Amino acid sequence: MDVREVGVGLRFANPTYAATEAQSLRHRSGGVAHLPALRAASNNKLFEVGPMTTDAIRMSKSEFFLCLARAFAIPQAAESLELLRDALPEDLAELASDCGFDIGEALADYRVAMTAIPDGERLLVIYSRLFLVPGDRHPSLNTGAYLDGTVAGDSVTAMETCYRRCGLEKDAAVQDLPDHLAIQLEFVARLLAAESQAGITGTAPLPITAGEFLASFVVRWIGPFRADLEEAGRRFKLPDNPYRHLARILESAVRSEVALHPIEAAPAPTVDPEIARLRSQLAGKPITEEDLAIIRARLAADGLPSDHVAIPVDDRDRVMGLSTMVPPAAPSHRMASAG
Repeated sequence: MDVREVGVGLRFANPTYAATEAQSLRHRSGGVAHLPALRAASNNKLFEVGPMTTDAIRMSKSEFFLCLARAFAIPQAAESLELLRDALPEDLAELASDCGFDIGEALADYRVAMTAIPDGERLLVIYSRLFLVPGDRHPSLNTGAYLDGTVAGDSVTAMETCYRRCGLEKDAAVQDLPDHLAIQLEFVARLLAAESQAGITGTAPLPITAGEFLASFVVRWIGPFRADLEEAGRRFKLPDNPYRHLARILESAVRSEVALHPIEAAPAPTVDPEIARLRSQLAGKPITEEDLAIIRARLAADGLPSDHVAIPVDDRDRVMGLSTMVPPAAPSHRMASAG
């Protein structure tokens, strides 16, 4: 099996990782490409029925997060309703039992909501109204917006750096930004699968753990995202909105994982070593006349005024007759689409 068959939006830049995962995972849902629930290959003796080992539990967690990654994809295939209504709840229930995730109440509510949806067209209408219709404030699947207050902020770059450190890159065929919910959850699934494989084979683990990524990013946006889905369902009059329950399921699993594997602080995004060196060397040093001359020269070269450079910053407003302005309020985490 080509590992890219199980991916949502990432592919391995390093073929070694691809070969490792291809040996470990397979489709469960009849080979349906858009909503697979990964299960251990039946011919893999490492995953025979018996007491759940730590590595087997990690693999079940990997499958759990990948199921949810797929569940937030656009439900445009003919079989989407059947898979989301019938196959997904069974998979999540079984996997949650393996993983120790307490999702019973949210999963029961999800089943009820899905039962109320009469056909695939209605499901697509709900999804589109929540995530795709332009012009209205709506929940953002590009969840970096909840961290940065804007689209394509610093957290997006930080996530992409994490992917690259682990030998992954976004598939060129995927148009979504690196902070799309499905891409992040796929990455968590791959990290857990790699941790499981490392425990079994003794191979070197990836440089980032699933717990670190969840604590650095996912646990910070999952609460606002879930709240947005609940509010949007009321505002758009979608009483049968199943996605808010999927968000509740995800939130329960994420918080359980972060509590189980706490880290003292989220790892800082990787900074170019030369930039870090210069920051350490120059931070706190006063600006010299030579520095000011360079600034004036560059402003002049760009056709920009430079008279203000000679005025001390603390006196600049008074000398230049500028009034103090109040900064605008922080942007809402709910993003409005243009158009």
